Amino acid sequence: MIFENTLLLLKLYLRPIAGMSDIMDRGRLLFFLGFVVVLSALWQLGIASRIYQNFEKVPYTVTLPAQMDMDDEAAPQAAPAASYPQTRTFYRREPLPLVGQVGWWFVSFKPFSIFATFAVLGLLYVPGIILIMTFTEHLGSFDVILRRDYGPLLACTLSSWAASHLPFALLGLLLDVICRSAAGVLSPPMQALTGMVFDPVKLAAALAFVLWMAATLYFGILMIFTLRTVFGTTWGKALVVISCAWMSMIFEGVILMLASPFILYWAYVYFRGDITDIDSAFRTRQSLHHNLVAATVNPHDAEAHYQLGLIYQQRRQYTEAINRFKRAIEIDPREIDAHFQLGRIAREQGRLQEAISHFDAVVSLDDKHCRHEIWREIGATYLAAGMTADALTALERYTGRREYDPEGLCLFGETLAKLGQKERARQVFEHCIEAVRTMPYYRRGQVRRWSKLSKEHLGKL
Repeated sequence: MIFENTLLLLKLYLRPIAGMSDIMDRGRLLFFLGFVVVLSALWQLGIASRIYQNFEKVPYTVTLPAQMDMDDEAAPQAAPAASYPQTRTFYRREPLPLVGQVGWWFVSFKPFSIFATFAVLGLLYVPGIILIMTFTEHLGSFDVILRRDYGPLLACTLSSWAASHLPFALLGLLLDVICRSAAGVLSPPMQALTGMVFDPVKLAAALAFVLWMAATLYFGILMIFTLRTVFGTTWGKALVVISCAWMSMIFEGVILMLASPFILYWAYVYFRGDITDIDSAFRTRQSLHHNLVAATVNPHDAEAHYQLGLIYQQRRQYTEAINRFKRAIEIDPREIDAHFQLGRIAREQGRLQEAISHFDAVVSLDDKHCRHEIWREIGATYLAAGMTADALTALERYTGRREYDPEGLCLFGETLAKLGQKERARQVFEHCIEAVRTMPYYRRGQVRRWSKLSKEHLGKL
């Protein structure tokens, strides 16, 4: 298990999306959790402690004036220590490289705070991402998505943190060795002799902070790939979610205050059922994928290939999805669902002629497939190809059968506008806006974009 999961971790450097997908299917949470704990120690030793000692808690001495509480006659005989000047040590924060004092509003490098990383990721960062995703993608209620996707998302998050911090932690340890060697060679007497003014310790601390920033940025990039794989979201939405969820890391101090054995014990007792449900859901998802892969051994099982294709399609691994759908068609040429999905992928990728070929195959088998949505897909493909007359025929048929579908209405109105039928297009766009407005609230968020697009088209008519 250790060797296999290590290979999955290393795969993130070469093929991050495929690596995330494999972690979801075969990864083990316990391995990545242990890896993060060990790596946190290396990170504290090579990076965090050096920044803390040279920027966050920098000692300086202040000489206090002598104080004499006795009268002048008794002082010479007593000669108390308090009568002499005293030096006291205080601590201050130095400005961080690149970000100055403002950086201290968001980060801290206190000793052992890095060991709370897995707690912050698990208790704040991952739930924060799921909460934001419920608003941006309208995937369902927070409770349902938390139970379904928390396990896979946590595994991918821990592996992303480990993969992003591992190379920089090793560089930090190497930097520490170089720094100690340079400090011995460029000691103050040597600097005075050579006329050089150089502080290798301070330079190493500045470079350590640069490594910390690079690791944080790399972690954010890998998390964008994570959201693309786990939720199938767009690049833009993934970037927005990661940017917002990062703010949860500011509350790391709260996690440290709550990390007492008493509180952790009662928290485990209270949430033990939820933890069990989450782990069970993660293992069930992995078992489903394993069983589907095992079923593909049967040369006559087209359904297994189709279901695997759907999984890869949702993760936006289109190459793997296309291969699975094509294999399903090779086994059963009448696998209508595989033709339909291949046509949708081809349309999204701009291969319009290929998309039409697959849609024609669907229509020849069932012209009412997927509740008549086949005609909406055909119309959208013809519209993208500039074949507005053919698009009008397909979309007219679709909206006649499903007159309250916002996407079909918006596409139909756009086609009418391009053909110069402005009055009819205006009526269709208004119908689209009304259809969105009267939908149940849980559906409204999913189709709101078509209402917005229809309003934009109305403004141009």
